[in-house]
Amino acid sequence: MTGRYYVQSLARGLLILETIANSPRGLSLTEVAATLHLPKATAFAFLYTFEQLGYLERNPETKVYGPGLKVLDLGFAYLSGRTILDIAHPYLRALSEECGATTDVSVLDGGQIMTLALEKVWRIVDYTTNVGSRLPVHCSASGKAHLIDHMIPELVALLGPEPYAIHGPKTITSLAELLEELHKTRRRGYALTDEELAPGLRSAAAPIRDREDRIVAAICVTAPTAVVSHEHLEQVMAPKVVRAARQISAALTVDSGVHRLKVEE
Repeated sequence: MTGRYYVQSLARGLLILETIANSPRGLSLTEVAATLHLPKATAFAFLYTFEQLGYLERNPETKVYGPGLKVLDLGFAYLSGRTILDIAHPYLRALSEECGATTDVSVLDGGQIMTLALEKVWRIVDYTTNVGSRLPVHCSASGKAHLIDHMIPELVALLGPEPYAIHGPKTITSLAELLEELHKTRRRGYALTDEELAPGLRSAAAPIRDREDRIVAAICVTAPTAVVSHEHLEQVMAPKVVRAARQISAALTVDSGVHRLKVEE
């Protein structure tokens, strides 16, 4: 990217922050330099500056950099201003209580979904998610709910080359399989995953739409396979997820209409 007002050094620094934030275990100086094709001295200058400002933290034992409190502050400041979260929270909590399971609201961000809000019930072994967590779209229920309006060229551009990464014992790894699953999701109005994202994990999700009928988020319910059967998930919990998604969509539409009216006045 170029332009009179484009600050290359700032863009490079933000890219370093994004790269580290998207790495589950963090990155070392050597890994940052290698990943972004930067001289070590340049990478160190950025990392040192971000560390001093509180945007990165360095583990003194492993020498690995991870997001600092300043990054979290920015994220929470962003989330706190999201109208959709203000609207969704009571429905999210009610769905969690009604189903006795973990619920979350997410948005699509490239080939991943990002968790915006979470009502956690189950503590699942070897699998954790929190506000700000990112999950792959091709093997998560929320991801599938986000993708049902995508055309094939959009899916190819979003997901990249096959086979797709395996995360659970039943992960869909091909475009053909995913298209078939999205067709089912579109027809029934909700998405399902059964040990696709992680072993011992089942989820159901439905899309949340704005006043223009665009998918802007997804709401999901998740429970361990040892507690919730596939039949119970599909026959009992999934309809509740669809109802919550429709309620949030309706509330979001009304809120947008009121906001637009105020602006026009």
